[in-house]
Amino acid sequence: MFMEKLVRETERLSLICSLLDTMRRADRDRNARGWTSPIGLLKMTRSCATISELATSIAKAGYRECDRQTLEEILSETRQVLYSLQAEFAS
Repeated sequence: MFMEKLVRETERLSLICSLLDTMRRADRDRNARGWTSPIGLLKMTRSCATISELATSIAKAGYRECDRQTLEEILSETRQVLYSLQAEFAS
C-alpha cells in the first residue's frame, strides 16, 4: 500500500521536474515556467514532503513493502531535489 503511493508520488515529482515538461510550458521567449514558478516550487516541495512521509511509514512498518537500499535511493534523490529548491530560493 505505502509502496504503491510512494511510486506514484515519485513519478509525479519526476513529471514536475521533467525538462521536457518545463520546455513545453515555456513562454514565447523560451523562459521556463513550470517548476521555476512559485506554484511549481510549492508543488515540488509538497511532493518531497509526501515522499518523506511515505518513506517514514515504510521504515516504521519494517520495510515489508520495500528493501532499505531502494528506499534510501529514493530519499537521496528527493533530498537532491530539495537542495536544488533551496538553491533556487537563495538566488
